[in-house]
Amino acid sequence: MKSYLFTTDTDRGGVMLCDIDDFDTAVDYLCKRFDGVVKIESSEQLWQLTEENASTADDSAVNAAASVAESATDKLEVASVDSPGSADLFG
Repeated sequence: MKSYLFTTDTDRGGVMLCDIDDFDTAVDYLCKRFDGVVKIESSEQLWQLTEENASTADDSAVNAAASVAESATDKLEVASVDSPGSADLFG
């Protein structure tokens, strides 16, 4: 599992943990999944939106990202931890 830190044009963002090992594939996925992504980091790799990136996005990259998004969604697992006596924080 890898983590990708991303930032949007509104100075918001987050961290995505997923099974996508290829950085370029993760960049395509994050740009498709979240609006206004301008920066993505993972380990020593960095991607930043430039004028060239913004104007040369083609349909094949969008289709590839959609395909990755569908396969990544299929692989998501949710783990729950129930411990006796733990407080329910949400309700």
